[in-house]
Amino acid sequence: MKIRLLAFRRMTIVCTAVIVAVGITLALGVIQPVKAEAQRGDTKPVAVQAFWANIALNVSLAAILIITAIRSEGQTWSPTPIFIIVGSVVSLLGLLLIDAASAYMDHGAAMQKVSILLYICTVADFLAGITVITTAFLRPIK
Repeated sequence: MKIRLLAFRRMTIVCTAVIVAVGITLALGVIQPVKAEAQRGDTKPVAVQAFWANIALNVSLAAILIITAIRSEGQTWSPTPIFIIVGSVVSLLGLLLIDAASAYMDHGAAMQKVSILLYICTVADFLAGITVITTAFLRPIK
């Protein structure tokens, strides 16, 4: 089943919005509590850097998605491999957050909010990645 180009772009924009929302959630809701926890010595300081790396990768992959979706109109090449790679990496980034989420669940009440946010980000990243991969195969062919 093939979908129109407009629907393809809408799905790509929605996935991009979800990926960017995960980055924003990590930046605004996770970094500060983890940084405070690291200053107390309960968490390794490298955890903050790992979250920043996850944010940077999420935003970079979202930019790649948007640029590829915009430039795919009228092109003779297929962006399917790009979408598969981006979707796979986004899914893996989401799955990497599971470890942090389960680790922070045992760190007290303040970090349980962070843990819940991380679980939400995990699900959002994973679903966005799967949707991007699915969208790659639904791209309209001229």
